[in-house]
Amino acid sequence: MRHIAGTDMADLLAAGPAPVPGAVHGARLARKAVLVLGADGCEPLRSRVIIGVLEELAREVVVVAGSRAHAQGLQSARISVVDFDCGPCWRNPLREARQAWDLARILEAESADLVHVVGLEPAILACLAFRLTRVERAILHLPDLGALASATRGLTRAWRAWTLRLLAARLRQPASFLLVESEDDLAGLRAQDVAPGPRFAVLGGCGIDPDVYPVMPPAHTEMPVAAFVGPASEANGTRTLFRAFERVWARGVRLQLELMGERPPDRTGAIAAEEWTRWSRHPGVHCSGTPADVREVWRRAEVCVWPAEGRQGLPRAVLEAAACGRALVVSDLPGGCSGFVRDGVEGLVVPAGDTSALAAALERLARDSSLRLRLGAAARLRLLQGYTEAHVREALRGACLSLFGAAPRALA
Repeated sequence: MRHIAGTDMADLLAAGPAPVPGAVHGARLARKAVLVLGADGCEPLRSRVIIGVLEELAREVVVVAGSRAHAQGLQSARISVVDFDCGPCWRNPLREARQAWDLARILEAESADLVHVVGLEPAILACLAFRLTRVERAILHLPDLGALASATRGLTRAWRAWTLRLLAARLRQPASFLLVESEDDLAGLRAQDVAPGPRFAVLGGCGIDPDVYPVMPPAHTEMPVAAFVGPASEANGTRTLFRAFERVWARGVRLQLELMGERPPDRTGAIAAEEWTRWSRHPGVHCSGTPADVREVWRRAEVCVWPAEGRQGLPRAVLEAAACGRALVVSDLPGGCSGFVRDGVEGLVVPAGDTSALAAALERLARDSSLRLRLGAAARLRLLQGYTEAHVREALRGACLSLFGAAPRALA
């Protein structure tokens, strides 16, 4: 991808990978760094990449996260963990004020040189907490701005406007840095007068290690397999996907569909248990939980489908499939896959929620093995051009260096 960065950030990245000043000789730029995580930003592997960079830069790293992060294995002998839940609370202003106060007390006690906040909800609380205690350097990392995009009326609309003002006020501070994961998200914030100034970067997703996810050979299965890996919900388009698959079968095209992931708890937009059970009875469909090793999915499946119907970030599942050389079918929503997948190059892009268009894309790929191979090869190349863990690490290092200065005094 074409990385977008502020002027000082661009200068730091232009030279390519470079050792962190001071860290080469065992010194660090900072005494302590704090990483604040919430459920909307707590993708475990993303968090570990960030922690790895912070450990290079700071003598001590403290992770502030709720029980979900703890359960996903972010504990380490090399870091300290503070149990604090940055879960959704905007429907209750009193609870939000209390959470912001509690977070401010945590940050005050830690007295960190750098605070890195991941997720929209933690960023809101952090911006409030920053007003209650002194935090000199802060990185606001917003991997998914879907909640802002969908807030359009009533209390939700007021919350959106208030959130934008909070973010804008913090980013006007000279020692603040904005990280987003798509160019659409950056453009959307700017359109709402949230200007990051010269300190910003577009990461291009959470980052994938291409050595861990190598190119898979053609599956050579009796029927081609398309797979969806993720939570089964309306927002992710799984109902539309199943209807499209039924149309493909009705046309006599034999294609297998694997739905791999958990069905979220019953709530608005969740797929009902009865519907999930009915899908699993289809002779061409295999429904299962989250795979232990997603590479095994891409050994069987040559097509990755992500038909999202609600704006969201760039899913890790799509990047993993691309790394394995699998053709992609995605919807055309801004802020997510459409910035990574170019129609007819790395995959096929269809209108969100369009069952007929999705069915046509699946049928086209089911009938054309050479097209699957060509798109898969291009998807792998696209990933290598700016969506790897190495790219993300370099951008994170650049963000920190920007806040400390290009050649800061290292702390022994």
